[in-house]
Amino acid sequence: MAAFLVVIEHLRSLMFADFGTNVRREVLERTFYFFTGFGHSAVMVFFVMSGFLVGGKVLDRLARGNFDWKKYCTDRVSRLYVVYIVALLVGAGLDYFGSHYFNRFGLYDQTFPGKIAIINHNFQQNLSVPIFMVNLAMCQTILGPVFGSNGPLWSLANEFWYYLAGPLFFALIFHKQTLFRVFGTIGFIFIVWFLPAPILMYGVVWLLGAALYFVNHRALAPLWITFPLFAVSFCIARLQWLMTPYFADFLIGISFALVINSATANSRRIPGNAWSKTAAGFSYSVYLCHFPLLIFVASVLFQINLLGLRQQPTLKLGISYILILILTYAWCFLISLATERRTPQARAWINRVIAHS
Repeated sequence: MAAFLVVIEHLRSLMFADFGTNVRREVLERTFYFFTGFGHSAVMVFFVMSGFLVGGKVLDRLARGNFDWKKYCTDRVSRLYVVYIVALLVGAGLDYFGSHYFNRFGLYDQTFPGKIAIINHNFQQNLSVPIFMVNLAMCQTILGPVFGSNGPLWSLANEFWYYLAGPLFFALIFHKQTLFRVFGTIGFIFIVWFLPAPILMYGVVWLLGAALYFVNHRALAPLWITFPLFAVSFCIARLQWLMTPYFADFLIGISFALVINSATANSRRIPGNAWSKTAAGFSYSVYLCHFPLLIFVASVLFQINLLGLRQQPTLKLGISYILILILTYAWCFLISLATERRTPQARAWINRVIAHS
């Protein structure tokens, strides 16, 4: 659901005029704009879930003394890169054809009228081999910009470096070998020096999920308390009632960490396990692959006069919005069949390469 919220906001920002630009302030319009604006907050949910599912297990295994660095790195590399490489290559193809043949509106070179919050760089200038290599090394927003149009990749760099920094930091506390703790300290200090301040700050949100893993056998509060608290935090962030965005992000992080704690402690009582596993099975592909497709489809439809962009809300535009969302989810699901579903095979191949090296 968090991945879908990101797609919903990105497409709305492309197709519909901003709420403050002469949009009718009727109840229906207000409701639509309110519920399609949770994209950034959803990324905080990603960070907490990642901290819980990845960082929490690292903490647990280090505490038990059975943490395996080789297995951990193999799992993380296969999970991240099987989809990531395809997303970079497919995004490059879409951006190339879009920028050369379907750029009448100007999304690819920022020549469109007005401003679009989700488009803050020139896609054509960022479509180069050096920037591709920077992104392949997970150094986007650190050593260079994101590749092409795929702005959402900023958060993937965060995840990657949390996967490295987290175990090093936890090892300082739990690892019993002095030599390992020394090298872990050196590695962790280097990563902290290397990373920009925003990535480090969101790392605290990631750590919240990891910390809650230790108490996932018992609920700190019942779900009927933690989930409304999380919903209120989500709304506070959406309405921008807090002056500092980072404070709102931390509020979401804390409240959602409590939701995870309540849910895992009572997992047998929560319905929807089957459909949630199915949706989660391609949510990573949704996040990595949706944006270049949205830019391409919007540009093509505008070029052939089938769709207006940055328009006032209408029934026709709303139907087009829903159809493009369905197309995007179907596209990402197909990509996941060739990528996410193949992660176990990729992991086995990496293990074979390591064994024969």
